[in-house]
Amino acid sequence: MTSTVTVTFEPDGTTVKDVPRSILELAQGAGIVLRSECGGTGACGKCRVQIVKKYGSISLPSDKERKLLSGAELTQGYRLACQVRVLSGKATIYIPKESRNEVREISGTALEGKVVIAPAVKKVRCVLAVPTLEDPRPDLERLAESLGRAEIPEIPLSVLAVLPETLRSANWDVTAVFYHDSLIAVEAGDTTKELYGIAIDIGSSKIICHLVDLTDGRTIARENAENPQIMYGEDVVSRITFAAKAPENLHRLQSLVVETINSLIVRMCAAAQVAPDRIYEIVFDGNTVMHHLFLGITPKYIGVSPFLPGLKSAVSFPARDLGLAILPEGKVTSLPLIAGYVGSDAVADLMLTKVYEKPECSLVIDIGTNSELMLGNSEKIVVCSAPSGPSFEGAQISSGMKAVGGAIETVKIENGTVTYTTIGNKKPKGICGSGIIDLVAELYSAGIITKTGKFVDLSHPRIITDGVPKFVVVPKEETETSRDITITEKDINEFLLAKGSLRAGWTILAEKYGIEPSQIDRIWLAGSFGTHINIENAMSLELLPQVDKSRVVLAGETAVGGSKIALLSGHERNAIVSVLAKVRYVELSVEKSFNREYLKSIPIYHAISHTPA
Repeated sequence: MTSTVTVTFEPDGTTVKDVPRSILELAQGAGIVLRSECGGTGACGKCRVQIVKKYGSISLPSDKERKLLSGAELTQGYRLACQVRVLSGKATIYIPKESRNEVREISGTALEGKVVIAPAVKKVRCVLAVPTLEDPRPDLERLAESLGRAEIPEIPLSVLAVLPETLRSANWDVTAVFYHDSLIAVEAGDTTKELYGIAIDIGSSKIICHLVDLTDGRTIARENAENPQIMYGEDVVSRITFAAKAPENLHRLQSLVVETINSLIVRMCAAAQVAPDRIYEIVFDGNTVMHHLFLGITPKYIGVSPFLPGLKSAVSFPARDLGLAILPEGKVTSLPLIAGYVGSDAVADLMLTKVYEKPECSLVIDIGTNSELMLGNSEKIVVCSAPSGPSFEGAQISSGMKAVGGAIETVKIENGTVTYTTIGNKKPKGICGSGIIDLVAELYSAGIITKTGKFVDLSHPRIITDGVPKFVVVPKEETETSRDITITEKDINEFLLAKGSLRAGWTILAEKYGIEPSQIDRIWLAGSFGTHINIENAMSLELLPQVDKSRVVLAGETAVGGSKIALLSGHERNAIVSVLAKVRYVELSVEKSFNREYLKSIPIYHAISHTPA
């Protein structure tokens, strides 16, 4: 019989009894979400924990731990949760703040214009004739007549089963709920003013939900959470790999998202005092992998050439099929997809920015692990996905983190002095994507690094050589973590590789479109990343095309905004289908010019005024 071990996690106080396995796996089983950008391979070093007590046997440090943790840290009991195992007995594990995933601040949505409200869900109040011996028509026929129909061709068995009781308990005064032409509910009394839906953006790292009143278009509650799938890898490729290993893995990834969304629905309903069974449709978007995982469709073939999704068109399913906590016969609707790595989140971005209605040429950039880029106007649109990696969200950066409280979001270097600001004005814990952009630009401008990201002078007072050279951004005495916040040449290289991919992407799209990047009329920066970014530094590094700053729109969370538009308007849903018919997808991996542009785009360009060292 397999022995069990007992592990207590602090400061939560959660105790787990299980067979010996990694601390990361035990934490996941207890619902404790640790940072695991590498998917538990031991490559990122972000899942540091401290063994404070042990009454039994612990596995010895692995080679990966010895590489990423100092001798002093190992002596103090610090280990990587993905590597260390409690082999027998009991242990108490302390989880530092920096090793936990935190909920990020979510930016607003720059919703342009007005939407004509015409949702797919409609309600009709019906007062039925009371049956008599002279009028013995069945209940369903009586309901059809009150609706002015000869018959009701589609009615779920769950609705039909309770129809006789519903009609009589309501004294024959009811409200019929239709999704398009399908009857999905019959409710007692007049409920025509209780009409709600939910718009959801399922991102690789965060899930954003808006509870919407479908009678007037107002968002009456909103919630967000980290996507719990990150415990199986920060990037979509890691999740594809995990899902493809076994059917139960795919089910696990799907269940994690469904459970999280259900918890957000409960919180929104409580805040807005809305009954969950008065929510009749969910419209969601996500990149193609997130879309497939949410619906339980294997994403395996998105990850191999020719990178095909299981489907592209919009689909709707009853909420009960997915186990979502709204009206069971309510619908869960996806926006359409564009390609294997350009998903319905990009479609939602298009729906909100409306670039397809305008004569001006616009570039929409949604920066992430796979950055979606769309360039065009009312005549034509070209799109691509740039494999930029997770460094823009702090992953694969030694002191990197997401844009949560305590993340350094801006950096300045003047006369050798480093100044910075953090999200929430909290003590610094690490550097998020916008801070990394500033830092690289400032390091180059100050003559501290070369255009390829190498340190010019290792004797610089802020550079320490503890194993590898590091520039100290914030000394440990000033941090929340009591560890220096630093950046290494490897970190800078990771950023430059990501920047190079993004620049190559919009350069090739501009070439396909037939213009120079400087001729782009407007740049839409989608997502929360853009709300913290320093536009001048992003342009100086050529992360963005160099255009007048006034042409850049910080659009906020455009994806959930686009899903909200689709939730409110059937016309908008139909319109985007015709738009997508003329969208041209560019697969960068087969473009002959991609490698050339990519290599040319990696170094820091001379757009920055470089101060000699």
